[in-house]
Amino acid sequence: MPYDDRIVMPAVDNQSMRSKYNQTEESQLKKIRFAYSFPVSLSVKNSGKWYNTTEVNVWQLFIRSSGAYSINLILEHFRLPDHARLFLVSTKTGEIKGAYTSANNSDSQVLAIEPVGGDELLVQYEEPVNASFPGEFLITQISHDFLGITYNDHRPLGVSGACNVNINCDVANGSEEIRDAVCRIIIAGAEICSGTMVNNTAMDNSPYILTANHCINTESKAQSSIFLFNYEAPYCSYYNSPSIDGDVSHSLSGSSLKASSDSLDFVLVRLNTIPPYNYRTYLAGWNRVNLPPTSSVSIHHPLGDIKKISIDLDPAITKTFSSAYLKNGHWNILTWEYGVTEDGSSGGGLFDQNKEIVGSLTGGSANCTVRKNDYYEKFALSWDHYSARNQQLKYWLDPLNSNVVKLAGMYSGSGKTLCKPSTNFMNTDTQAVVQIVNGLTKKGYWSGTNSAGFIEFAEQYKFSRNCEIQGVSLGIAKLKVSSTNSNIDIKVYSGKNSPETLLYTESFPINKFYPDAMNYLSFKSPVKTVGNFFVTYNISQLQSGDTLAVYLANRKSDVTNSFYLKDQNGWSTYNAHNLTGNGSALLTELIACNIDDPNGLQDFKTDLPEAKFFPNPMSGTSLLSVKTVFSIDCEDEVAVYDLLGKKQNIRISTNGSNNLLLNFEGQRPGIYLVNLSAGGHTIVGKVAYIP
Repeated sequence: MPYDDRIVMPAVDNQSMRSKYNQTEESQLKKIRFAYSFPVSLSVKNSGKWYNTTEVNVWQLFIRSSGAYSINLILEHFRLPDHARLFLVSTKTGEIKGAYTSANNSDSQVLAIEPVGGDELLVQYEEPVNASFPGEFLITQISHDFLGITYNDHRPLGVSGACNVNINCDVANGSEEIRDAVCRIIIAGAEICSGTMVNNTAMDNSPYILTANHCINTESKAQSSIFLFNYEAPYCSYYNSPSIDGDVSHSLSGSSLKASSDSLDFVLVRLNTIPPYNYRTYLAGWNRVNLPPTSSVSIHHPLGDIKKISIDLDPAITKTFSSAYLKNGHWNILTWEYGVTEDGSSGGGLFDQNKEIVGSLTGGSANCTVRKNDYYEKFALSWDHYSARNQQLKYWLDPLNSNVVKLAGMYSGSGKTLCKPSTNFMNTDTQAVVQIVNGLTKKGYWSGTNSAGFIEFAEQYKFSRNCEIQGVSLGIAKLKVSSTNSNIDIKVYSGKNSPETLLYTESFPINKFYPDAMNYLSFKSPVKTVGNFFVTYNISQLQSGDTLAVYLANRKSDVTNSFYLKDQNGWSTYNAHNLTGNGSALLTELIACNIDDPNGLQDFKTDLPEAKFFPNPMSGTSLLSVKTVFSIDCEDEVAVYDLLGKKQNIRISTNGSNNLLLNFEGQRPGIYLVNLSAGGHTIVGKVAYIP
């Protein structure tokens, strides 16, 4: 008997739900309820429809909850075979979550999936016909968002109070590292809190997160929580001025509960997955001495909004939150000078004057009208007030039993080169587009469309060991598009002297490219490489009338070659064709991450005789700081160029006569040259940017 492929949930009155779950001042706890959850039991065996093909069997189920701002699901008994894929698609916006694959299999077999905007979604499961075993999953909960934590597929900009301060405002300067430790937590598909990653004395990148016990107080909630990192606006946007939404792609599902206490209101969970290096997560340092901080900052997600910061310039005091909690077990913030906390801020970390965590938020009465009285559990008491390992932080955060009272923070993956752009273009190279000429006949381009039979073009990269490729930029020289169906295939091969074993392929439509510009193409999944490898583009899918060519290095005095071409006879080097100048390189940039002892990567020096450029590489929303020995001659003449020599529109501000701040937000990943003059000296700094 076929099953209906559409499930419609009972009606939910959004306004009634908002009123019912509006946090009252009775408890003063600062978590927030945003969704109504329906228990269900839906699987590929009792619902939906299958569509069979010769290669892949596809199962589809539509889920509708009328009026929902978003829908999220919790899956149990989740176990997929290799090469199977699960997607969630909003029928309203086209937003896609997934693919979820065997990489998401876990010991708990629980998978919580981020909210999908709109009131209807499609669940689609794709399983190869030759799968090693039938995949299984059971949808056990459907949650109807009645509050509206999504907007334009993400969230309602500015839902938190107007007095809140974006984490990238000037008042937050110096908090860049601890900013990257804070995450938003969706708990069991229905509630929101904040949390902070914390370091441990083994410094082994264990992904521990500290939050409030009243947010996550059971193993089930820990398993069905979603942790979202880097959710922040790239710049300040004070008060009611327009803001830019944060990136919602850096999320992880599931954790396990390690220690908690209701009377101290703390919980420590360990993520099921170590955050990928491109999440740039920071493991916050801590201070377990029971002395009040002389000043404090708290970083959190009020009402599930983008990341905010609250600042108290005065000492905190010891106080009891309520009779339900340990006497004198909390730090009391009397008044916030900047920002406040709101529902959804619970679990957000409290950092002392040294940016070391000393507590996490339980609750309080502070709001934009009266910025007073917030309470944070004391890290010092949560450390070992109770002796049981499941009621203390000490056992987990001091596995070396070092008995230290303070520990510095560090970025996850410290000790590795995280992400850098890489290019074979040299400082002495200029770009060129070279035609194929046979006598008086022009046959197209050596690096693109032609009638000479070349269909694929490769750039060789020489790494001594390992890296992962996130994407590639092509310096497009010529472009003419005759059809919306015109694509090129970007491929990655291993190989020593020419492309040999295909590692990855992905198609990109050329109608989204720009000529005379660097075009960044982000891979859907990172590509792991070992040693030498090749990145290629194949033009066999281009249509009649299309033109595409990539710039080459104009390298007349150097015969170094990294450019390869393929025709019906196979691969050959550019210099094998005895062209003027011989060696050459394609104008390409890679974004390479998790690089293990790279050989040939660009060296981004942070120190020049006349200036310092830092951080370099930049990541995320960090600003580039340029400090010069001499006074900067003219801020208006500072210029930033890409590898094509194209001047970039970079926001530049001064912080004194010897310091510039450059905001690369919105730029493509890659290598840039910063040109300025200070004290009559011309300074050119090479910097790298990874969004």
